[in-house]
Amino acid sequence: MNSLLEGIKVVEVATFVFAPAAGTVLGDFGADVIHVEPPGIGDPYRVLWQLRPLPECEENYCWMLDSRNKRSLVVDIKKPDGHALMMDLLKDADVMITNYHPSVLDDLNLSYETVSKNNEKLIYAHATGYGELGPEVEKPGYDATAWWARSGLMDAVRPADAELALSTAGMGDHPSALSLLSGIALALYAREKTGKGQKVSTSLMANGAWSNSILVQSALCGGKPYTPPTQVATTNAMLNHYRGSDGRSFFLVLIKEAQEFGQFCEAIGRPELASDARFEALASRRENAGELASILSQWFATKPCSEWRRVLDEHAITFGIIATTDEVVEDEQMIANGVFRELADGSGSKVVNSPIELSGFPKVPLKPPPALGEHNVEILKALGYDDARISELQNAGVISE
Repeated sequence: MNSLLEGIKVVEVATFVFAPAAGTVLGDFGADVIHVEPPGIGDPYRVLWQLRPLPECEENYCWMLDSRNKRSLVVDIKKPDGHALMMDLLKDADVMITNYHPSVLDDLNLSYETVSKNNEKLIYAHATGYGELGPEVEKPGYDATAWWARSGLMDAVRPADAELALSTAGMGDHPSALSLLSGIALALYAREKTGKGQKVSTSLMANGAWSNSILVQSALCGGKPYTPPTQVATTNAMLNHYRGSDGRSFFLVLIKEAQEFGQFCEAIGRPELASDARFEALASRRENAGELASILSQWFATKPCSEWRRVLDEHAITFGIIATTDEVVEDEQMIANGVFRELADGSGSKVVNSPIELSGFPKVPLKPPPALGEHNVEILKALGYDDARISELQNAGVISE
């Protein structure tokens, strides 16, 4: 069976995570993704894994994650011959993905207005930090700043008495990339109807607001300012985290609390709580949530978390495992559902799978990420460049050797 996106050509003029991660998913489904890199070190994402406090590792796990199934072309777009090469590359491309600032795209003569004249069927996907309008168009934006901090998430996702928490690397980039992917898919579908391409855009800031949209919508509707509760000083003891005697925790989530509270009390061996005047009715349970949370905290501290997990599972009580990252990669449920995939080079290396599956179109085998400029000659020959012309471009420093 042919892959879903076989024959779709994607040109990435982008760096780091947000924009290229959309190309990663396209590549998973068989698109030919050409990652264009500048001379020198190439995409700075190649060396991000060396940045601390990221985990130390012998393998370049960042590059492996988001650059599998891609080809690398190193070209100096600032040079006239380099720009001409880019125009040749884009002439029959289906998608161009970029996260360069508008001023940089103008300087490189790679704006949508310029590129679309060369290929009216092109889908031009632009990922930004803060959008394409307003006074902060040119402001550098990373997911830690534009997605996590600017959206209100950084302030909201913490107990009221706790320090602000840092986002993890790529925490906003990868989900935001799926928004860009969605736009590309919609535009490809629109092209089937109209025969023409168009510009697609999304920003880390907008995706952060979307991720925090319930609280943001509350503010839009005049809701009271949100104060994150502490673990004990809470307004809902049934939507809270608790720690076992082994120091490990779980997250309790009783959404249908009116029906489930009695069942929960029976399950944990505290049936008397269900008839306690302070907790029997939903309204009184809310009023005395802090007292209930304190009682439950002390009770759950009497046994290890693994035992509470067993008990809650047996009684069909909804809870979430609060896992460490080391546990995630050994998670049987994730493994059973293909959350991790092995590279097809026989190395045994695994990557986190993109989180979309199609029943009729399986993903392609995963090729390892490319070396810098690994596919220069291959790509240029496919464009019709002969050996002599390729040597000229190499000698002029337009492409790497």
